[in-house]
Amino acid sequence: MEHYDLNDIITDLWNKFNLQFDDYHKKVMNRVPSYLSIPKSKDKILFIGLNPAFQERKETHKNFINYSFNSEITIEDIKYFTKINNDSKDASSDHYYGKYFNILHNFAKNLGEDGFEHCDLFLMRETDSKIVKKMVENTDGVLNGFGIEQINILKIHIANLNPKVIIIPNAMAAEYYSKIILKNSKIDDEKGIYYSEINNKKIPTILCGSWQYGRLDKYTEDILVRHIRNAMN
Repeated sequence: MEHYDLNDIITDLWNKFNLQFDDYHKKVMNRVPSYLSIPKSKDKILFIGLNPAFQERKETHKNFINYSFNSEITIEDIKYFTKINNDSKDASSDHYYGKYFNILHNFAKNLGEDGFEHCDLFLMRETDSKIVKKMVENTDGVLNGFGIEQINILKIHIANLNPKVIIIPNAMAAEYYSKIILKNSKIDDEKGIYYSEINNKKIPTILCGSWQYGRLDKYTEDILVRHIRNAMN
């Protein structure tokens, strides 16, 4: 696996902000961030979530993974964790996280697409979105330096992916994306979608409420699939 230089920026970010948190937030920072994969192909659907969930397991569990972050983490370690991330999206892997990714695979298939790309706005491994919110915002609700630098990493990654359409199936992620990346731009009245301007290219963007974990009903999915097909044409 080739090393992605964007992951060096992620490691530097973790080392930079690690000492600025305490209590439970410090515990979150002591987990390995969600390292990214080098884009293998472009012009795919890109799903963007809020952040990676974290499931703590005992060392005796068959799928136990030590997610402890080390400031001197090696490139080989980064490649290992990147592979774990990839495996979580692969239905044939023991580490496949079907509870989350089944619906994304099915949605892409219904769009007639051969696979998809996925990443998150924020890189901390934490299941409680309230914790994530506290870690990336100032007390006035404005995104802090830690949050902004992660968004900047996301922008670079999106540019490298060059997706054909961006879908954000998470209400909180959609809110951040609208404010920070779309800069509260209005929906296109004719197409009924938003546009992300990346590398001087306008990418069709769909902001949704949360429909992961099986929360997307068949009828809403049918409407979304047709709507997104039209947006991609």
